[in-house]
Amino acid sequence: MIKITLMIIAFLMAVAVGILAGPAALDAQIIQLRVWRVVLGIFAGGVLAFCGCLLQGLFGNPLVEPYTLGSASGAALGASIGILIFGAISPILAFLGSLGTGLFVYTVARIEGGLLRDRLILAGVVMSFLCSSLVMIIMVVGGRELYEILYLLMGYLGVIINSSNRMMIIVLIIISLGLVAFLYRFHRELDIISQGSETAAGLGINIQTFSIIVFFSSALLIGLTVSIVGAIGFVGLIVPHVSKLLFGPKHRFNLGASFILGATFLLFADALSRVITVYELPVGVVTSLVGVPFFIFLYKR
Repeated sequence: MIKITLMIIAFLMAVAVGILAGPAALDAQIIQLRVWRVVLGIFAGGVLAFCGCLLQGLFGNPLVEPYTLGSASGAALGASIGILIFGAISPILAFLGSLGTGLFVYTVARIEGGLLRDRLILAGVVMSFLCSSLVMIIMVVGGRELYEILYLLMGYLGVIINSSNRMMIIVLIIISLGLVAFLYRFHRELDIISQGSETAAGLGINIQTFSIIVFFSSALLIGLTVSIVGAIGFVGLIVPHVSKLLFGPKHRFNLGASFILGATFLLFADALSRVITVYELPVGVVTSLVGVPFFIFLYKR
């Protein structure tokens, strides 16, 4: 009930921010743009937090999330290549970028008998920096404006929804929500894996097959999300921990709660990004301001 109330407050705030700027702000078209912005915020925040909870349970590492694994930056790299080649973001290339980066990090961190958790984080952070640098190079060479690069690397919910892209975005959101529903069914397996790989194997879970399914599905989700709103960091890191504090360790509750809390957090962050300075900031700036101290706190623990 608490998370639903917070989400409603965040929804109203996200729509209302800017309405007091003048009568023109009450125009139906502006309200419609803000409603679409809220839809994108719920979608992106929910998916990123859901994937963060999923990956933390799969790898047994509280510091894992789409950004620290490099998947989000890899998706941004694929999206930038799509912009350079086709003049628009390609969801397929974003997915391939997310998948390729994630696979590389997974391969580097894997040793015989399991994963080195510290190596997983380090490889992911390094790849995230590398992909961000490549995005900058590709976009500059392609003659893109600086604000386009920043919005792709840091995320932006103010995407203009019109007749040319409305249907594609709706289809991508429906596919993503279908994947979320599919992955939610594995909450029991995640609870078992969190008890240890030996316990999971003894209870008949094929960890390798399960990891591949979750890994590919989450990479697709991250790629689809980044292809619409860009790479927004730290949502998948912060929210699952807050969810665990509020609702306990069971993934049956955590996955759903992470989705709702992630959507709420991103809506609040987006509203703040519109009022914190004269010019609107990429929403990833606000999530990073909250996420970096939280990351340091977790790492020290």
